[in-house]
This record gives sequence, C-alpha cells and structure tokens, in this order.
Amino acid sequence: MGKSKSGKMVMMTAVLVLSLAVSGIAGAAAGITTMKKDGMELMNLRQAAGMYGYSIEWNSKDRSVSLVYMDKMMDDSKMMDDGEMMDDGKMMDDGEMMDDGMKPAGKMIKVWIGSKKIMVDGKNVNLNMAPALYDGSTYVVNTVIADYMKPAKAMK
Repeated sequence: MGKSKSGKMVMMTAVLVLSLAVSGIAGAAAGITTMKKDGMELMNLRQAAGMYGYSIEWNSKDRSVSLVYMDKMMDDSKMMDDGEMMDDGKMMDDGEMMDDGMKPAGKMIKVWIGSKKIMVDGKNVNLNMAPALYDGSTYVVNTVIADYMKPAKAMK
C-alpha cells in the first residue's frame, strides 16, 4: 500500500512538471518571452510586434501601447505612372505584390495596461485578461497575437 501511494505521488509530480514545461513551449518556440500571471500565460508584446511587422509606440499618459502594421510598400522605382496601370505589358510580378493571406487581421491595435478592452481597427474587443507591465515591457494574452497580429497564412 505504501508503494502505491509513493508511485501516485511520483506520477502526479511528473505530470505537474511536464505541464509547467509545456505551457511555455508556444511562446518559446516562436522566440517570444512569456510570463505567468494569475495562472495565465502572457506574451511580450514588443517581441511579437517586431516579429510580425508592427511599429510600436508607448503612451505614458493613458498607459497604452499602439501598434500599426507596417505593410511592405514598394520603393518609388517600382511605382507605375497612371497611364501604365492598364498596360498589360507593365504587369507586376507576383513576387512584387503582398498576398492578402500574409497580412494580419488587425492593422491598427491599441491596448491599455490594466484594461481588458482593446481596440482593433477601430472596433472594441474584450480580452479574458488585461495587458500587464513587467520589467518595463508589456505582456498580453496569446489571443492578441494569434487572433490579430499573425498573418492569416501563419495561423493555418
């Protein structure tokens, strides 16, 4: 009887250790620092912004972070004159245009520290946990990154 109790204890300890190790794999695999708060995993917003092509700006007055997707613009040498737009001989190569599937769901995102409400492209969205500051960095729940910042093709 004593052996079965100690065996169960070892098994429960192993399960606990594995669950704690696995919880950080999603963020770590993506190269994004994570932290735990109230049992939820939060991800570093600045690192995610850099990874997915967003500019980021901190507003200390209202304690908010604004993200703007920096769509890859063509340089002026590749711009067409208005008269060339309809000329079939002047068509762009497929590689010069960005596929819509590579663009994120949210072009402009604003989060407020301590508020569960965020704004995505002018629409209010509710989160299950408010963004938090930790060591001078903003951390958000994974849904902000997965649902609004990742390109559509990256989510499949």
